[in-house]
Amino acid sequence: MLSLASEDPLAVAVTAAIRGGDLDGLRRLLAAHPGLAGSRIVKRGEAAGERSLLHLAVDWPGHYPRTAEVIRTLVAAGADPGARFVGAHRETPLHWAASNDDVTAIDALVEAGADIEAPGSVL
Repeated sequence: MLSLASEDPLAVAVTAAIRGGDLDGLRRLLAAHPGLAGSRIVKRGEAAGERSLLHLAVDWPGHYPRTAEVIRTLVAAGADPGARFVGAHRETPLHWAASNDDVTAIDALVEAGADIEAPGSVL
């Protein structure tokens, strides 16, 4: 599994594509970097931990552009809808989407196979 520091240029680029709803840019990055969809972004300092690209797609405040399409694109490329945050808690992307009341993201994650009974919610 690929781990990238949050300030790594590839991490910055994929985060911008995900949060900006840039599907063409996201697809280019995924094609150019095999395994990227299943990678972890490592953040140090405040809010430290390892998060999946799906966590980035639903991170606070949520409601990013084209969220459902981004989630589908990531899952089709190999992202795990049940991926766990590694750090102070073990929340899944579905936990994060729910905490943001992001129904579009919730629906896309459930459609992709996220477990609605997954334990570990903090909020």
